[in-house]
Amino acid sequence: MKITIWSDFVCPFCFIGESHLHDALKKFEHADKVEIEYKSFLLMPDAEYVPGNDYAQTFADMKGIPLSQARSMLQQVEQMANNSGVAINYNKAKLSSTYDAHRVFQYAKEQGKGNEFFHRFYVAHFTEGEVLSDEETIVRLAEEVGLDGTEVRSIVENKSNTEKITQEISEARTVGVQGVPFFVFDNKYAISGAQPVEAFNQVLDQVWENEHAEK
Repeated sequence: MKITIWSDFVCPFCFIGESHLHDALKKFEHADKVEIEYKSFLLMPDAEYVPGNDYAQTFADMKGIPLSQARSMLQQVEQMANNSGVAINYNKAKLSSTYDAHRVFQYAKEQGKGNEFFHRFYVAHFTEGEVLSDEETIVRLAEEVGLDGTEVRSIVENKSNTEKITQEISEARTVGVQGVPFFVFDNKYAISGAQPVEAFNQVLDQVWENEHAEK
């Protein structure tokens, strides 16, 4: 069974959804036969890190909403994450562009490190307060998952892999992705959002039964 996931590193529901999916897979007896592939999605392509601005202020400015409303929304997300065992800290997180990080993610996939890369960048953003648009940060985090730092730096500086990102975003539109996370099972069944663990369990069982009933 293959699960394709469109996601972005700064998407809190993607981070939560990843946790729910992995919890569901722990209960799925055929988990060893499941392949997971992440695909790039730019949730906030115009995001830009502004030193000195906290996350809530940057988010409020981007969305054109009052700061108090932004803080309330982020607190709700933090609570949802906490209930799911996921550490999100908006007092530390720094909103920034993820385009260059996605360029390197494409390289990570080629090296068989795509899923590990995605999780590392979730944690870097939401838990550790790293600036994901910073070249030195991208290189350091990529090296932590076993990628070649010199190659990573070249990718960022040369703006490589743009076509691959564009292709995956175009593919997302084709399959009807309007928001992330978006999960596609065996190119046939799709669910979106940070669904509960039980929902993932139901889909895993249903897809497995349907696929094997056809054979």
